[in-house]
Amino acid sequence: MDLLTLAGLIIAFTSVFLANWLGGGELVLLLNLPSAIIVVIGSIGAALIQSTLSNSLRSLAMFKWTLFPPRYNLSNARQSIFLLAVKARKTSLVSLDNDVTNLNSALAIRALQMAVDGTDADELTERMHDEAIRLREKRESAIEFMESIGGYAPTLGIMGSVLGLIQAMANLNSPEALGHGIAVAFVSTLYGQGFANLVIFPLAKKVAFYADQELLYNQLLIDGIHGIALGKHPQRLDVELSGYE
Repeated sequence: MDLLTLAGLIIAFTSVFLANWLGGGELVLLLNLPSAIIVVIGSIGAALIQSTLSNSLRSLAMFKWTLFPPRYNLSNARQSIFLLAVKARKTSLVSLDNDVTNLNSALAIRALQMAVDGTDADELTERMHDEAIRLREKRESAIEFMESIGGYAPTLGIMGSVLGLIQAMANLNSPEALGHGIAVAFVSTLYGQGFANLVIFPLAKKVAFYADQELLYNQLLIDGIHGIALGKHPQRLDVELSGYE
């Protein structure tokens, strides 16, 4: 679990509540279920309208990366490529057939299998790099779905405030109730800004970071397998791949 994500969320929300408390505000005024519903549910609904089912489901699957991130260890990947290169040099490229499933990447597994099957090295690397980029583009579409939720949240917050003001204006004959109603109405605006800038956008940035790491990891393995297919010396190949770190 990524404890830094939890710590960041706790610090961010604590700062809001602390500032409200230091300013003499009442905590209960910041807790408003209708405001949360219109901002959170409304923003997600608006994002779903512009998206596709597959893209939204992909985004949901990637959202868990914020707490349970994938591990892309570039040093371990380099070491794996080095060992495969040594084995291929001592025996043959075909001997790597038993090692295909040991790679922690679906694209790398396919690339190594193609190399073992005798696919041209340049054709292999070009095709697999294209697939790695297409995978990153799919990830980007899912990230854009997350960011669209954050984009709609402030507007939905304003809408919630307008609805609150409409209800508050119904109490013009009671100044005390009117003041309380206006205070509660503006909570929706706070929720919209907070949901977007303290939750959605930071989490989307974190997911984008892991997507970039995934692309880098796949490219390292693909270039390494390309070098193995060309018969490069393991030490030379390792030096070339060191640029990824």
